[in-house]
Amino acid sequence: MRIMRPVRTVAAVLLLSALALTGCRTSQADEPTASATRPPDSTAGAAPTTPADTTRTTAAPSPGPTTRDPVCAGAGSWGIGPKQALAPPVAAEIYQVRAAGHQACDRLVFDLNGLGRVGYVARYVPAVHADPSDRPIPVAGAAALQITIGAPDFRESGHQPGRTPWQLGQRLVGGQGAVREVRFAGTFEHVTTFAVGVSTRRPFRVLVLPDNADHITHLVVDVAH
Repeated sequence: MRIMRPVRTVAAVLLLSALALTGCRTSQADEPTASATRPPDSTAGAAPTTPADTTRTTAAPSPGPTTRDPVCAGAGSWGIGPKQALAPPVAAEIYQVRAAGHQACDRLVFDLNGLGRVGYVARYVPAVHADPSDRPIPVAGAAALQITIGAPDFRESGHQPGRTPWQLGQRLVGGQGAVREVRFAGTFEHVTTFAVGVSTRRPFRVLVLPDNADHITHLVVDVAH
């Protein structure tokens, strides 16, 4: 039984994801944290509990690849939990999807033709469903990573010589590492969804890298090996 449905509007994508993911931070590359309470002292005759005894601790984020690989190292929170950044949709079109394998991670790059703060939601789901048709989008691998970006695809710019609009379920890139493939899962009201097939639920991070010189934005998803 499907437990998630695609989001129909921009407001629903960003606001409902915020409600559902109350443990997430709203940054350009965030990840939820978990809290754990110190177990009570069961020793007989122990002194009364002091404030220090009831301190709550926060678990550290899941570590990323331990490597000197400059691509997979650096900023960004790694983990298998959902990640999101809230922002109004941008007019910049997603015109290209690229993938490359590196020493310790596989990198996906979604290129946007323009600048601006980009909203996104990235999370593992039982299955990705197309927006707005609700059609399942099967992907290779044992895990499905759904990536929703608050930007339209390039079909809205009209005919481009040598290019045709992406078709629902179309395989955009493939791979043999942690990332097995990326498929187009639809666009609706300036929100575009992609289905990423992953070998297993591997830690990942999301980065948004503006290129001011070329007036483009790269939304990067790194998946650890």
